[in-house]
Amino acid sequence: MEKLLLPTDINGFLAGRVLGQADLLRRISVSLYKHINGLPAPNVLLVGNSGTGKTTLMQAIAGFYDAYDALARFRVMVIVNANTLSAEIEGEDRTTRLFRKLEARAKVLFGADLTAGQLADYLENATVCVDEVDKISGRISGKANVEGITTQYALLTLLEGERFLYRATVLEDGREVEADLALDTGRLLFICGGAFEELYDQVYACLVNRRDERRLREVSEVDRKPDGSVSVRTVTRFKLRDYLRLADLFAYGMMPQFVSRFGSIAMLDDLGKDELRQILIQSAQSPLRLCLEYFRHMGIRLLVTEGAVAAIAEAAAKNSRIGARALREIFNGLIAAHEFDPAHSPQYAATDKGPTLTIDQEAVAQYLCRMD
Repeated sequence: MEKLLLPTDINGFLAGRVLGQADLLRRISVSLYKHINGLPAPNVLLVGNSGTGKTTLMQAIAGFYDAYDALARFRVMVIVNANTLSAEIEGEDRTTRLFRKLEARAKVLFGADLTAGQLADYLENATVCVDEVDKISGRISGKANVEGITTQYALLTLLEGERFLYRATVLEDGREVEADLALDTGRLLFICGGAFEELYDQVYACLVNRRDERRLREVSEVDRKPDGSVSVRTVTRFKLRDYLRLADLFAYGMMPQFVSRFGSIAMLDDLGKDELRQILIQSAQSPLRLCLEYFRHMGIRLLVTEGAVAAIAEAAAKNSRIGARALREIFNGLIAAHEFDPAHSPQYAATDKGPTLTIDQEAVAQYLCRMD
């Protein structure tokens, strides 16, 4: 590599694509640094509500590998939903199925005419991202989930770094042949994530029912009123990151052997209104940007005021369980009434800049009031 990439450089790249989650990005940056330098890299387990950026982070990692020519051998990366691994397919075990996906990705990136040595190198240095890993819990709705347990065992084989014999199609003496590749899975990097939706309630119930020594902590808050008076109140706040233990994941249905293979268990922060505002105005896939293009095709200028953006972000922040998805839900619901026939919308006007549809703070407030 012409310029040595340090963890701080990797963090800077990721932070430009993932809003917030500063502590998580530092951990991921260290894992990536170790991975690309051939050092034992800790696998990472992400725990966070839907819409907090798990998938965005995985996509940013893929972008990092693509951004530097010297990282070409690490570019083989797949993002798979855990559910796609859980269903058994006759004649193909789960581990082989995962390597089939990696092989297919390698051939998309580097061509189908790879030798056994080339393909083995790409597969051994791959990154595997498993989304919705909580769906392979050993228990779902209080019942045993045999498929989930079996999938955890299949992934455990790779997480433990065992050698795996994989049959692949490679090029030998100018022709395609089947070859058995003895792969060192200890060089794979795993980043798995899930919402673990029932974990919040599970841990909270454990605390309030005093099932172990953990107790909810009280904090004092100071309220300063406009008249200058000050009042102090004692409140109890619960944040999962402050109380989560490995034992809670075991109770959730994740096998101890499986969880222990992750060197880092990272909690994603719920997105606040400032991060949500940035996502709404900056993200390439934000509903606002998509609507700007939609109305531009119709010859109409869409103007969303700063007050409207702030109001949407604030409303979305109140629904922390779905994070950035709340932005899409609120914005799409708000704009839907204007998309079919914008010229007859009360927000439409002819201006010196052309036909303009203006969404202001009042329009947002009216929509949210109707939704309550």
